[in-house]
Formats: sequence, structure tokens, C-alpha cells
Amino acid sequence: MRVLIQKSQEKTTIAVEGNLEAATIKIFNDKVAQITEFNKSVEVDMAQVEYVDSSGIRALLTLSKKVKEAGHAFSLINCSENVKRILKLTTINEIR
Repeated sequence: MRVLIQKSQEKTTIAVEGNLEAATIKIFNDKVAQITEFNKSVEVDMAQVEYVDSSGIRALLTLSKKVKEAGHAFSLINCSENVKRILKLTTINEIR
């Protein structure tokens, strides 16, 4: 798994390469923990993710909560149909 973070003036983009699951979630969480403040919108690019399990959903929900508590938008972009199906069962509803 790889997690790439790009910051611009308008937003922070987190590109995930690999599945968000129990075996890889520590890498995602450690990388996201490097973001010290959520002072702009955050989007998570899921183009390279084919599967998300409950630990991945929990990590996304935790990140979403932090961003929204800071008063900014959180969204997931480029989700595969499989990932969309999984995420629609959760409270994450901003999927593009």
C-alpha cells in the first residue's frame, strides 16, 4: 500500500494505492497522522482501491469526522463500483 498526500491552497488530496483493510490500515493511519491540521477540504482519491473492509471504513469515518469538525468538506473520489457498493452501506455519502 502507498498513501500519497498532496496539498494545494484549496484542498488536501490523499491518494490511496492498495486496499484499505486490516493488513494495510496501519500504513494509511500513520500517513494520515502526519497531517497536523485540517485547515482545508480533504478528498481521498480511491482510484487504486478495489476493496475496503471494516477497518478501512473506520479509518475513513475517523478522518471524515476530523475534517468536518474543523469545518471543511470531506469527499471520496474515483471509487470503483465495488468500493461504492461497500461504502454506500456506511455513513460516508460523499462519493464521486
